[in-house]
Amino acid sequence: MQPEHCPFHRRDDVCVPTARLLAQAGLLETAPRAPVAPGVTMDVPSVPPRPLTLALIAQHINTWGRVVIDPTLPHAEDTAPEERSLRYTLQALWEAAGQATRGSIRSVDGTAPEWWRVNCALQEAQAAAHRTTLASSDGAQADLWWYIALLHLGHARTLWKDHIGHTLPQ
Repeated sequence: MQPEHCPFHRRDDVCVPTARLLAQAGLLETAPRAPVAPGVTMDVPSVPPRPLTLALIAQHINTWGRVVIDPTLPHAEDTAPEERSLRYTLQALWEAAGQATRGSIRSVDGTAPEWWRVNCALQEAQAAAHRTTLASSDGAQADLWWYIALLHLGHARTLWKDHIGHTLPQ
């Protein structure tokens, strides 16, 4: 599912869930306000260090993604995660959820729309992880994209926990 087809996007370049997650993390103001005057500093929470973010992504993949979405996903190393490997694993997680959601959700419990929301959040996590390759010359920007990927992955997990609570039908 491409962002322009995602039901949670207003336009191609605006991601409502990303804005909400950044606001929850204290990295984005929810109401517009005037820009800060030159020379004025703001107390903005910092993005967690990349090793911590990568380890948390690997833990989510191992304890949730491999259990709920696709048990064939490779185990993600969480003590020294490798960025490229995590990108591929997030891609595989999103693709597995999308394929299962499109192909086999014929559930009578009415969770198909919720699985689509989980799939959309996983797509956003995968897209954010992919953006880290574009930000390779700017370490702070790459750190932020990894953190955004973690937020989307956590959002997918929360959606699943709050609205679904069972594995995908195989």
